[in-house]
Formats: sequence, C-alpha cells, structure tokens
Amino acid sequence: MRNSIIIVTFFFLKEEIKIQINKIKFLYYFVREFSISRFLFYLIDKSVIPCRDKILRNYILKNSKKWKARREFINKNTNKYVLITNIVNHLGYTISEIVIGKNLVEMFESDGVALLRKYDLKSKLIFESFGIEKFIYLSDLNFFMRLKYFLQAYSIIKSHKTVDDFIEFELNGVNYGRAVYDHYLRFTGIGTINSFDYKLYLFLSKALSTYYQIRKNFDKFKFLACVQAERQFIPANIIYQTSLINGTNVYSKTGPSNVFTVRKYSDPREMWKQRERYSKEVYDQIRNSIKEKAVEIAGNIIEKRFNGIPEYQVFHEYAEERSFLKEKKERTTVTKKELCNKLEWNENLPIVPILATDLTDGVFDVSWSLFRDRLTWLRETLLEIKNINSVNWLIKPHPNDETNKVVTDTISEYKKICSNYKHILPFPNDVSIASIPKFAHSVITLAGSASYEYPCFGIPIIQTCESMCSGRAFTNDPGSKKEYFDLLHNIEKLNKLNKDQIDQAKIYSFIYTELTRLKANLITPFEGGSMNDKTFWSKMINLLDNYKEEEDLLKQMMKLQEKNNDRHAINYNLLK
Repeated sequence: MRNSIIIVTFFFLKEEIKIQINKIKFLYYFVREFSISRFLFYLIDKSVIPCRDKILRNYILKNSKKWKARREFINKNTNKYVLITNIVNHLGYTISEIVIGKNLVEMFESDGVALLRKYDLKSKLIFESFGIEKFIYLSDLNFFMRLKYFLQAYSIIKSHKTVDDFIEFELNGVNYGRAVYDHYLRFTGIGTINSFDYKLYLFLSKALSTYYQIRKNFDKFKFLACVQAERQFIPANIIYQTSLINGTNVYSKTGPSNVFTVRKYSDPREMWKQRERYSKEVYDQIRNSIKEKAVEIAGNIIEKRFNGIPEYQVFHEYAEERSFLKEKKERTTVTKKELCNKLEWNENLPIVPILATDLTDGVFDVSWSLFRDRLTWLRETLLEIKNINSVNWLIKPHPNDETNKVVTDTISEYKKICSNYKHILPFPNDVSIASIPKFAHSVITLAGSASYEYPCFGIPIIQTCESMCSGRAFTNDPGSKKEYFDLLHNIEKLNKLNKDQIDQAKIYSFIYTELTRLKANLITPFEGGSMNDKTFWSKMINLLDNYKEEEDLLKQMMKLQEKNNDRHAINYNLLK
C-alpha cells in the first residue's frame, strides 16, 4: 500500500519545520561551543583556534605542531587523494577515521580530503590539525532541491508494487532499496514493514541527495581510498557504495575502541560481506604455523568469556550483566537437569536455544539471507517450532531490544505466537549464559558472536544468513527456507562437532579476538555512547606527548596489509 501525494507532502512539510528548528538549535550550540570573536579571526588566520574548550584547543595546537613537518613533506601537487569521511557525530569515530586516513595518506604519498557535514566546525579543526586542508561538505541543500529529490523519491516508490520489490531498487549501480530499508528499521525501531511508510519517502530523498552531492567529487578527485568507520545507513551506505562502484577501495574500522583492525574492500561484488569475514589465507597461515597455540589461546578466551570476566565479554553481554547487577540480582549457572526442573521440562528431550540477534541494527550488513529481515526470521521460526514438540526451545532476546528501544521486541513476538506452548519458553533472566554449553544440544542464531562461540564447545549452530564465520565448515548454513525448516524438524539428529571443526572455530576466535586487535597508540579508549569530552582530550594529549612511531602497531600492520594485499590488517608478530 502506498500513500497519496497529499499525505506524503504533508509529512515532507512537517520535516521541513524540523529542519528550520534544528537550524535555530545549531546557532545556540555553536555559540556555546565556539567563541564568535575567535571564529572571526579564524576565518582570516587558520592558526586561531575558536573552541571555548581549553583542553581541546591545547590538543589541536599540539597536534598541529606534531604533524607539521610530515605535512610539509607531502607533495601538494599530487593528483592522488584519500577520502576520509566523518559522518558519525562521535569523537571516537572521528579520531579513528582520521588516524586510519593519515596512515593511508603517508603510505600512498597522497593528499587527504575530508568529507564532513556542513557547519561541523569542530571536526574541521581536528582534521586541520592532522594536516588535512581539502574539504567536501554534505548539506541539507535548499528547500527547492529537497523538494526535487522528495518528488523523485515519491515517483520511484510509486513505481514499486511491494516492499520486497523496492528493496532491490538500484539506480546508477547504487542499491537504494537496501540502504533505505536498513535505515528505516534502525531509526524507527520497527523490525519489518509490508507497506510504504511515509518515512521511506523522506529517507529515499535523503539518499538521492547524498548521491548527487558526493558523485561529482569522484570526477573532481582521483580517490585511491575511502575511509569509513560506518558503512551502514544514510548517508554512509550511499557513500560506501558510490566509492566501490567508482573503483575506490574502502577501508573500514572493525573492532572496539582503540584496538581494532582495518578491513579493505576493493571488489563491488563483496560490497555486502561482513567486515569480520577473514580470508582463507589467514586461516592457512595459522594452521601452518601456530595452530596449537591459537587453539589454546582461543579456548582460554572463550572459557573466560563464559565465566563472565568483563574484559573478555562482547560488549552487549557486558552491558547486560552490569545492568542486571545494578538491580542487585545474581545469575546462576545451572545444569540441564536443574534447568529442566526449573521449567518443568522432560530432561530426555534436547534443549535448543534460539538466540535472537539485534532486530534493527545492521540487518543488511550481509551478502545473503533467507529472510527479508530479522523480525521476519524470528516470526517464521516461532511459527514453525510450535509444531516441533520433540524439542524444548529456549527464546533469548538480544540486549539491544531494550537499548535500541525497538517497537516490536523478541519477547512480545513470543507472547503473540507461542506463549501457550510449554515446549517453548523464554530464557530465564536469572540463568547465566555460562549455562548454555552445559545443556544446549544445538543453537539457532543469525550473524552474532554465537556463530563461533558455541562451536568452540562442539555445539552445532544453524544460521539463516551470512555470519562473520560462514563457510568455514563448522556452521550449518541452509541454502533455502525449506532446508532450514527441515533442519529444525530434524535438529535432534545433528551431531556434535568433531575435533577439526572445533579447532576451526577456535582458530576463528583467535583471529577475531587476538590477531586482528591492533592497538592504535594515538587513540585513547572510549565508549560507544556519550562520553566526557574533557577527559577524552586530556588522555589524547597524553598519548600525543608519548607517541613513538616505532611503537605504532596499527601503522606497521597497515603497511604490511597493503604490501601483501591482505583483506584485513593483522598482527604478523603473532604468527612468528
């Protein structure tokens, strides 16, 4: 079902009012963050730093001096450029992208070009302190241009009969349908739709605007590389796709905070592949050199993770555990017998946890999926297992159901579909995930860390889309819905993994948690959410004062990545 032009125009005008209100808010925040007098001097003399924050001013001043000699060494007459994007409004992302970009600029003996949101003065000042002097800006454009792209979006959606048809919509080689639908899920909290919500028109118009603003710069500059910490959503995904289809390699950070790897994308055919899909060559290197060591290290890490040691937990598990402890509750580790007594289940039947992943974030960060989206997968899976009572099923929601405030969460779907079925129950809140390896016959999941964690215990997993470790012989990846449902009906026949499969899973775990964790000694650790800017910049100054290039592991391994044409930057020191 599509909306009439009158209805969607009403919402377009409503959005226009928000844009004008945001402009007023912007002026308020600008004056609060920057000195107007210093800003006016800055327009004449770039050495003037208009920030009110003295610690940030100090960092920018020191950083500018630090890289001045390196900046002067770069040939300003070069016609080679590295595009460094900064779309996410977060200091940690900003610094990460700049550091990766700075490394590439030096490696390619090129010049840097920053892509910023218009009027993002703070990011501009930080980029300038690293020697970046060329800038491209993304803006909201004027009213008439926004109206133009909105009407174009209306015309495009009107030409599609279904949402499934729209998801496949491409123009100039860019898949707008996926980008817009993915953006819609994440920023509405709605896990699936079958009709054309008015926000789809607005999001598509923004995607079109982004493409036509960014596309002309690929004609103006010869981009060798594009740096993007964020590849999903709008405008990031449009920039990402445009880069790849124009022959520009994309370098994307993957990993936590200041300890991460850089994933290189160079083939448009691999555009949708997960960032953590490591190459066969890396597996072979480990198997031929340090297999026993890697398997032992990974086994210890997985054991500590399931024992709840914070530094070994994935972020959402850590956050969930801390939240639970704040409520002064404790989670206990139980055996299969204890769980069955607790839930009044027959101990002789197999127990299969269904670990729901994040229902709205990164849905299309995969190259294949049997279902349109994750909520559709959850619903159809619950409907199917209603009739499979030879197995006891445990439904565990993802912590991000609450964090992202999704409209339809896992438990509400469970209640609607199968709350009256005794062989299907929610995972008890007072039971630790450390219990799962003690009772799970097998596990059903999507693209999360469970894909490699449970195989490390010999537990088979079934997944219905590409995961970080698909195709490595230790996961069950059905090729169709029919094959998937057949697996569910015969799940008790799945055997435990053999030693070679368990070792393969542990090798993946070693790559993910050790080999690709490269410390960036110009970036202080940071949280993904809100943070104390003053504390952040104070720590950044300390790192700058103590920086030694010979200890810059990230830079060293990025050079080897480029020399060897590796998919990921890895710590070659660990392979010795």
